[in-house]
Amino acid sequence: MNTTKTKAYAAQSATTPLASATIPRREPAPRDVKIEILFCGICHSDLHYARNEWSSLMQTVYLNLLKVDGNLTLVGAPEKPHAISAFSLIMGRRSLSGSPIGGIAETQEMLDFCGKNNITADIEIIPIQKVNEAYDRMVKGDVKYRFSIDMASLKSD
Repeated sequence: MNTTKTKAYAAQSATTPLASATIPRREPAPRDVKIEILFCGICHSDLHYARNEWSSLMQTVYLNLLKVDGNLTLVGAPEKPHAISAFSLIMGRRSLSGSPIGGIAETQEMLDFCGKNNITADIEIIPIQKVNEAYDRMVKGDVKYRFSIDMASLKSD
């Protein structure tokens, strides 16, 4: 299998800051799609993963708010685990699922809704070299907007 080396930022342990790294990646197969990422958002979930703060399974909330046969899909996680009542699931025929991101259809639906209703996001663009500073600011609550990493800055690292 052919591999290529890709520049990245990685946490070597749960207690070290992210640092420049080179990772091996396999070459795209005939049915793969290769894309170039221009910007990458970061959030608390990234911070929790990098610091290994989700080492145990976390439970979720407040299922009673779902209609009968409703589904709650988590695309993020609460800071602290919440108990789940089995009766909330059983009596309402409710289900619980999770995803690190929303699906393609759901993401497109959300983008269409935002476009139709002129809903935009305010972001603070940072170079990859400031990712640790961004994490520190998230912990302090010093984030007015969502951080978005200009991935072109990775090429200059």
